[in-house]
Amino acid sequence: MDNSNLPPLPRAGEVGPEVCAVVRIYLAVIDDLTAEQVELLSEHVVACAACGATHLVGSFAATAPSQRVDAAVQAMMTAQPGKRTPVATRRSTRGRSVPRRRAAWIVGELVAAAAIVLALFTSAHFFGLFGNAGPQSAFALPSTLSWSQYVVFHTENRLGTRGELYQVETYHDLGTDAMHVETTMDGQVDVVVVSDNHEMLGMDMIHHVAQMGTDSWMVDDSLFDLSQLRHDIQTHNAVYLDTDSFKGQKVYRIRWKDGLVLLLDMQYRPVNVLRGAVGPGTGAPIYTTLKLMPSSQVSSSMWDMSVPHGFQMGQLPEKP
Repeated sequence: MDNSNLPPLPRAGEVGPEVCAVVRIYLAVIDDLTAEQVELLSEHVVACAACGATHLVGSFAATAPSQRVDAAVQAMMTAQPGKRTPVATRRSTRGRSVPRRRAAWIVGELVAAAAIVLALFTSAHFFGLFGNAGPQSAFALPSTLSWSQYVVFHTENRLGTRGELYQVETYHDLGTDAMHVETTMDGQVDVVVVSDNHEMLGMDMIHHVAQMGTDSWMVDDSLFDLSQLRHDIQTHNAVYLDTDSFKGQKVYRIRWKDGLVLLLDMQYRPVNVLRGAVGPGTGAPIYTTLKLMPSSQVSSSMWDMSVPHGFQMGQLPEKP
């Protein structure tokens, strides 16, 4: 082949965008190449097909997967617009069976590479994990943000060990870390636990029995620890995903502990927590109700840890 009108074919081991551009020119005329030239091309494709396919697939508009794979292969076989160099008219030659076999092998490699990258791209985008490097690095909680002036109130429906439904209602002072948790079940169970971050008092409101240190009746509210959230975002243990809409409200989505997704409003305040979220609009809210209230609006009696009159010290029933 007269390749005087073509740029020099890159040597083995050469890499870079310019090298890939030249390789694509030669791929477009691969039937007219010598066996030695095809061998050089094959070495480059084996070493660089993944990065080339990644670049091409990542730049395509969203289309059906089969079209994207086809476009990737076609783009690999065609020089970039504006960079094509005129080539000599193709002529028939004898003994081209080896180049053709090489060409078929290279095309197969490109299809496989493009398909693999496309599969990774599609699944990663679906799970909200691909392309988060930019948003994650840009997202940060305001340095002046504080939740300490609030009490977070939330309610949750749970299933007991025997399949019975019960409710948990929680008040959590985010400034003092005091908590008031009440668990009820159809008039059979009514247990209140109050904690001041040092001690814990549990009270059976039906049988008038009180007990200290009733950890099993407490709830895990660590997802509302702002200082820990700030630290985990900085260390990438909590990952900002994107913005979404939750019950008509725009929210930030942050994947945090145990794969749960914390929702914050545009003022960076808790809205809810999702379980099983794999992408925007997915996941089930843990709390049936969640709201922030100024601490001043919550009675101080909510945090009273004195044993009520008429209660006897004893042992609380087992949690449902």
